[in-house]
Amino acid sequence: MFITMKRTDIPNGTMIIRDLWPNPSQYNPVIDPLPQGPFYLSNVSNGSVTVVVNGEVRTLKKASTGLTAYLLATMNGASNGDVAFNSLTQAEATAIATAIITRMQNGLALQDTDIETLAQAVQADVDLAESTISVANILAILSGAVFTLPAGHQIQQAGAGTGVFTPLAVNQQARYFVGDVHQRLLTSDLAVSSAEGALSVMLSDAFTYKGIEAQAVVIYKDDGTLYDPLA
Repeated sequence: MFITMKRTDIPNGTMIIRDLWPNPSQYNPVIDPLPQGPFYLSNVSNGSVTVVVNGEVRTLKKASTGLTAYLLATMNGASNGDVAFNSLTQAEATAIATAIITRMQNGLALQDTDIETLAQAVQADVDLAESTISVANILAILSGAVFTLPAGHQIQQAGAGTGVFTPLAVNQQARYFVGDVHQRLLTSDLAVSSAEGALSVMLSDAFTYKGIEAQAVVIYKDDGTLYDPLA
């Protein structure tokens, strides 16, 4: 499960979920599952990126953090023939990241087909079968997990006349995250909090922060479908 903050007017660390059991202060390692809180919710991380183009080769000019950087490293761009693809351009990755974030803020599902549709509206040749994106990793970033690529990271190598996309392997992606990527939540306790606890307040359209009423969070399952506490 992933809890994302859909509102942009609430600073990181302001939203806290305290009613998931066991709290670390109550944790008994002999009989209890891993602690589930308190959770301090964070906004999506999405810093700017600068792609350096040197002939057919594309690299990152500086260390880059967030969803745009993740898409540059894992999602293919334009086809350069039957056998290879270019990387996304800086503008394409930025536009796709913005579309994904907007869909989350609208409280809509983000399954692989939804992500591919958003991406193809920007770059028609995007094909998740040719990419190495992980829906769970995208949801983690939307939940505030920090993904950072180092300066000089290569997203396209020379070849095929216009360059060839060099995706980040699935089994290498975890090393670029800082901290705990996946929120450990037991469905039973999440259901209670969502139905009548702290999360029920945050999920309500009547949730108020600094005088503004609007739902504060969206909860996703690992596959990008929306979590329904009443299902």
